Amino acid sequence: MPVRTKKTKAKRAKRGMKPASRATAKKAKKAKKSAAKKAVAKTRPAKKTVKKQKQGKRTPARRSVKKAANKRATRTPTQKTAWKISPETSQSVVDIYIWKKDDLKIEHLTVYRSGWIIVDQLPDLSGYSPDEGVNIFEEFEFEDHQLLDGSEETSFFPKELPVEECERLMTLSEAQLVDEGWTIEPATRFSGPLVVEEVEVIPSA
Repeated sequence: MPVRTKKTKAKRAKRGMKPASRATAKKAKKAKKSAAKKAVAKTRPAKKTVKKQKQGKRTPARRSVKKAANKRATRTPTQKTAWKISPETSQSVVDIYIWKKDDLKIEHLTVYRSGWIIVDQLPDLSGYSPDEGVNIFEEFEFEDHQLLDGSEETSFFPKELPVEECERLMTLSEAQLVDEGWTIEPATRFSGPLVVEEVEVIPSA
């Protein structure tokens, strides 16, 4: 080993080269590493700037914009003109169910204290008879109606039917009556003088 070291030193001496010390080599390596770190550090701020610019495009909506959008969403629908029709006299609303089978006819009546309907067009009541009244389901096309405080209930049976049969029929459901051949026709009648009032309504969604 000493012989090889001497030959190496001799060769370097002939070429005019000085042997580098270990301390010098370590300093050179550290200098290269620090230079590489500085180069990397210089490039990092540019990447951060790019990220900030991208995030800037996704800025949240301002509060004033959100409030305006909420107001548009919660705005009430436009009101429209309609007419409310109701009997002027109390106890002038009758709800009727008519059962029919062949020549037999049964009527069930319920009298209400009051009631009303809402129509979207002013009706022509020139031919209305207060004594005869009107079947609101046949004469009017209404959007809403209500019957208030039903009081009296009365049933009218034909004389041909025995009392026992009338009582039996009263215990049956509508589906059972239909199965036995009965048809059921509902009707609601207003009678007496009618009151027509102009009202504002909000259309249903």
